[in-house]
Amino acid sequence: METSQSIKSVIRVVFVAVVMPLLLWQCGQQDNLVGNYHAADAGPDGRISATLALEANGKGIWSIETDNAPFRWDVRQNKIRLHTQSGGVIEGTIDNGTIHIALPGMDVILFERVSGQ
Repeated sequence: METSQSIKSVIRVVFVAVVMPLLLWQCGQQDNLVGNYHAADAGPDGRISATLALEANGKGIWSIETDNAPFRWDVRQNKIRLHTQSGGVIEGTIDNGTIHIALPGMDVILFERVSGQ
């Protein structure tokens, strides 16, 4: 019985010492991305009018010209993942506050922040 209690105590300590800081760091990384972004480069075919709005609650909207697509978003390491309502996931790379997203059939779209929290 005492060994079982010791194991539970060790698991609690490991959780608090290792897992909690990782969760807090990831939340902080996500908070740093909250804001509005505008497509800065759409490749050789010309500039497109696209924006991303990332909210602190993990929701967002991707707007292209007259279409708006809501999504949920999260951050893992230096990757942002946009979870669409249809179940798809669009992954982008975070680099110095900019977001790079490659879509099939298009060049990489670079989104730069235009406003923060």
